[in-house]
Amino acid sequence: MNNTEYYDRLGVSKNASQDEIKKAYRKLSKKYHPDLNHEPGAEEKYKEVQEAFETLGDEQKRAQYDQFGPNGAQGGFGGQGGFGGQGGFSDFSDLGDIFSQMFGGGFDPNRPRKGQDLQYRMNLTFEEAVFGKETTIKFNRGDGKQHEIKVTVPAGVETGQQMRLSGQGESGVNGGPQGDLFVVFQVSPSKDGFERDGADVYLEQKISFVTAALGDEIQVKTVHGEVKLRIPAGTQTGKRFRLSGKGAPRLRGNGHGDQFVIVTVEVPTRLNKDQKKALEAFKEATDGTTKKKSFFDKL
Repeated sequence: MNNTEYYDRLGVSKNASQDEIKKAYRKLSKKYHPDLNHEPGAEEKYKEVQEAFETLGDEQKRAQYDQFGPNGAQGGFGGQGGFGGQGGFSDFSDLGDIFSQMFGGGFDPNRPRKGQDLQYRMNLTFEEAVFGKETTIKFNRGDGKQHEIKVTVPAGVETGQQMRLSGQGESGVNGGPQGDLFVVFQVSPSKDGFERDGADVYLEQKISFVTAALGDEIQVKTVHGEVKLRIPAGTQTGKRFRLSGKGAPRLRGNGHGDQFVIVTVEVPTRLNKDQKKALEAFKEATDGTTKKKSFFDKL
């Protein structure tokens, strides 16, 4: 794999901005998610998209990837890598030992060394990522016994973000401290049509052309429950309404983001006789008010 493969997977150029990368990821993740797409090969495509975004969505990992390729992005100089397995992070203390030998510093095989860091991939629903959760995870630390710990997922996490649990990695060598466990979050698309950009939530809302023309009060979904939204007369497709404080919690701040409702005006494909008659009367009334009278009409 070269250092353009991840960009190709997301369908963006190497000069793409982070916003363009996030937008491409959201589109492809929703398209290939196993819960939404049951076609052959969709799950594999989904995994490839996730792998690409986990690197390109992080500016530091992206810079390493651009320079060194996939191995540089994973920080690996060997090791097994991957999520939920062992060896996701390299043990640079071993590298220090090599340099020590090369430059005459000597090597003490009995000195204490920190244990290996581990990674664990945690899948979350859209709602779990918004509101957080408490759960218990099980994983292997390389000592032959399965470990079980409670984890509190903070409200407002997003795909690719990680949480460090100190001292939950592999055991140290010669009495050294244990490594750390990094929990990496993977958020599934919303089944209710919500999309996130940080703490802000977006929802496309369909309204009838009658509501758009005359105005009305409608019920719209938010992650906090349904609320009323006033649609003014003459609303056009693409109009965006802001619901202050109805978004996701801010992960590193106070309060919540906002929810933006983008309306789409629906045109009916089938009309009954009364509906046709009403629309024809509307058309006639509209034509009558807009058509200019001739000189003879005025007489």
